[in-house]
Amino acid sequence: MSHLSSIAMRSPSSSSLWLSLALVAFAGFAVFTSVQAATPIADADGDGISNTVELRFGTDVNIADTDGDGFTDGQEIWAGFSPTSTEAIRLEKTIHVDLSEQKLQQRMSGVIIAEHRISSGKAGMRTPTGNYKVLNKHPRAWSRASKLWMPYWMAFTTRGHGLHELPEWPGGKKEGENHLGIPVSHGCIRLGIGAAKRLYEWSEIGTPIAIVQ
Repeated sequence: MSHLSSIAMRSPSSSSLWLSLALVAFAGFAVFTSVQAATPIADADGDGISNTVELRFGTDVNIADTDGDGFTDGQEIWAGFSPTSTEAIRLEKTIHVDLSEQKLQQRMSGVIIAEHRISSGKAGMRTPTGNYKVLNKHPRAWSRASKLWMPYWMAFTTRGHGLHELPEWPGGKKEGENHLGIPVSHGCIRLGIGAAKRLYEWSEIGTPIAIVQ
């Protein structure tokens, strides 16, 4: 029996069930932000969360498992659970996009846990501002209009706007690898290689998205 099968047969009320299921999405996140070009940042206890983020959550920067429940603080935070309680207290996942800064932040209950450079809509095709949510997800969507693949697609409007990795031509060439930080898209929000995958795996259908200018 697979690990996931054994998990699914357990009681849905079990806190360890919810944590185990959510940990599938954790998948070994490294401690860096893609804004910093994957430059490592301070993580005194090696739990996958920076000292700065730990202080904001009230965890001990020198103890990998602050609440002693068998999961590191990093595992719990990335999976969406409080790292300071042995109970399955959920944290709120939100995505915050700042078009003027060309940056996207992943937040847990208001705390920034990762930040990525983006490329939003160019003049005449601006990315819409406002409050949205993830409507649907597809690991590799096809744009019939542009004849391009859009890996790690997450729609946030019904008008064709979404978050995705840098577009890919049928031959495999990536579009706009040097454009992160510059608004050049047709209205979507592009993320770099690696960052888009991490965001896709972390996000859920219904995750709130706030886009500001």
